[in-house]
Amino acid sequence: MSLSEKAGRRDFIKYLATGVGGLIVGAVIGYGAKPSEVREVVREATVTKEVAKEVTVTKEVPAISKLPKPTVKIGVLGIRSGLWATYGEYIEQGARLAAEEINAAGGILGSNIELSFRDEQADVVKQGRELVEGEKADFLVGVDSSGNALKLGEIMSELNKIFIATHAATHRLTEELVFSKNIKQIFRISVPVYQDGILAAYVAKDLPIRKWAGVNPDYEYGRVSWDFFMKTLKSYRPDAEFVSEQWAKFGTTDFSPFISTVLATDAEGLFTTEWAIELKTLQTQAVEMGLYRKIKAIINPMGYSMDIAYMLGASYPTAEYGTWVSGRYIWPYPPTTVNKEFVERFRRRWGRYPAYSAETTYSAIYLIKYALEKVGTFDIDKLIKAMEGVVIMTPAGPRWIRPEDHQAIYEVPYGRIVHKGAEIPLLENLKVLPAWIYYRHPPFTA
Repeated sequence: MSLSEKAGRRDFIKYLATGVGGLIVGAVIGYGAKPSEVREVVREATVTKEVAKEVTVTKEVPAISKLPKPTVKIGVLGIRSGLWATYGEYIEQGARLAAEEINAAGGILGSNIELSFRDEQADVVKQGRELVEGEKADFLVGVDSSGNALKLGEIMSELNKIFIATHAATHRLTEELVFSKNIKQIFRISVPVYQDGILAAYVAKDLPIRKWAGVNPDYEYGRVSWDFFMKTLKSYRPDAEFVSEQWAKFGTTDFSPFISTVLATDAEGLFTTEWAIELKTLQTQAVEMGLYRKIKAIINPMGYSMDIAYMLGASYPTAEYGTWVSGRYIWPYPPTTVNKEFVERFRRRWGRYPAYSAETTYSAIYLIKYALEKVGTFDIDKLIKAMEGVVIMTPAGPRWIRPEDHQAIYEVPYGRIVHKGAEIPLLENLKVLPAWIYYRHPPFTA
């Protein structure tokens, strides 16, 4: 670890401690903590109430009581058409819940939030421009596709509005566009592919198998995740072998050829980043073709997205050594009051458990609220400065917005699918690793 990484880790620990008493989303008020007013707390797992007792926070009262205009306009982008339209729906649910709560409590310094929704599949650059230049959006949030996030990110310095990604996972968004190209208008509040590839390897290294096959989407997200998975697992398990890799085109409706190829190998484990309806098809055909009688473990980073949990339900297959899944947030974790109350409110509003992109978008809206109340203006430079380095306490736990690349650092566990007669499959044996360990760090040379 370099000296800069060590210093960054110290800042992370220090700021993380402040976040326990920082911006409490969904609690009507938001306040920031000064690092000098807390003492450093090193922790091995998620921040708990016991750690919170060690933190002293001073509430900051905004110097400006009102924003210069009566409405805060937020453009929300997601996939809203085709087989993946549920993901745009999840983004919308999170955005609406946050806006409803904030507006009911008096808005942001007296200004109400107004949301405008667009389908990112209909040319994301065109939609982004229309939201900002035509509808005069003050902020942009959302975006499911990694490719679309990169396209939109490239024009954010020109549009000069803040864009908070809430799903798209490519590391290039923050490592290249923010850190290398200095497009400071981009932030990401959701976990990147470090979760999908690197943390997945931490789970795999402890399983009693060594031969892995990969079936992944044939685009940025799938290829980078598989590459991170192989490199990380090999570093911890030199005996690991990767006996097959296959790439499924976007929109694949028949996975039987891919499954047949895996069955023809001596693979013991399957790593797949398939998601949404494609994952349901893969899992269903895997059972029909007997893959679960051969494969001992399956790791699927997005396997606990709520569309899959509800679609597969009691038929969600489990492997001998586990079907290990995660998300960019999972509703049972962390076991904090903030998260439990969020889940309850979400279920009352939408009648189901929150998907990860609902939580991330919900938290993004509250991050916007915090920044506006902090600076009392729509000045982009001041808003960026307010967001850089801040810790917010969200349903997913404390998130630290790393100043160098504007990536939110927080942890999401993997868990093993179990069936206990509940509304949806549950997770057991949660594998929690401090985010600092498996996130990549500036200058991103390794």
